[in-house]
Amino acid sequence: MKIDAHVHLSSPDLISGRAAALKGEPGLEVLYSDPKAPLASTSELLSAMDKAGVAKALVMGFAFRREDNARRYNEWLLEECSRHKGRLYPLCSFDPRAPFGPALAKEFLDSGGFGLGELCVYDEGLTPSLLESLFGFAALCRERGAPLLVHVNEPIGHKYPGKAPIEISQIYELIKGTSGTKLILAHFGGGIPFFATLKKEVREAMAHVRFDTAAMPYIFSPQALGLAVQALGASSFLFGTDYPLLAPERYYKYFNDAGLGPEDSEQVLGLAAKGFLGL
Repeated sequence: MKIDAHVHLSSPDLISGRAAALKGEPGLEVLYSDPKAPLASTSELLSAMDKAGVAKALVMGFAFRREDNARRYNEWLLEECSRHKGRLYPLCSFDPRAPFGPALAKEFLDSGGFGLGELCVYDEGLTPSLLESLFGFAALCRERGAPLLVHVNEPIGHKYPGKAPIEISQIYELIKGTSGTKLILAHFGGGIPFFATLKKEVREAMAHVRFDTAAMPYIFSPQALGLAVQALGASSFLFGTDYPLLAPERYYKYFNDAGLGPEDSEQVLGLAAKGFLGL
């Protein structure tokens, strides 16, 4: 069973009124000001999943900073995913620095939401104040047994829209401060899985963390995933497409090029998520 742990779904309001949706929303503007940047409807997502043989997906929105937008979208997402229960699992999305975030997160989980994410900040790194906010959301998720998916990215290499000035040391602080939470770090955890080859302290600190593969084909060579699986084991990695950025089929070739054997591929494509998330 294939499980996509990282897809983005757009509401009809966003699709029909992109320009209006971008106003006062820098977290959306940085990624979607280009009209060619793809947005996906529910029918398009389900069609892509059917075509690629994906059974389930964690569905999330965007880094909303305006409370009205965040509430309207997340209420829509809960209702939309309830129509496809057992297939689409909603995560609550908002800018983690927004003052309304803690209340919205609790209400979302109380209403049947599956977890929180993708919590994104693009204009700064994981500063002490931002980490404190994320620790609070992690504590809530730990209390509810819900997953928390956080945006991180690699600290070096080419620049692109949405790449934040994050350091590996900051990602490690996030990991250490969220012990006991089902933490998913997006985008291969910014490369931190390679540091599992350090002494056992680092490997043990990562025990509660999973790393999704969202956007990996754009950033890391296939060899990166193969080496990381050797270091941490295939069960530490979750198939995530960042759809509609990339279609699932792009990852099947990428995993093959990474040299993953049948057992490791089965873990990454679904078994790891099934066990970690109880799906």
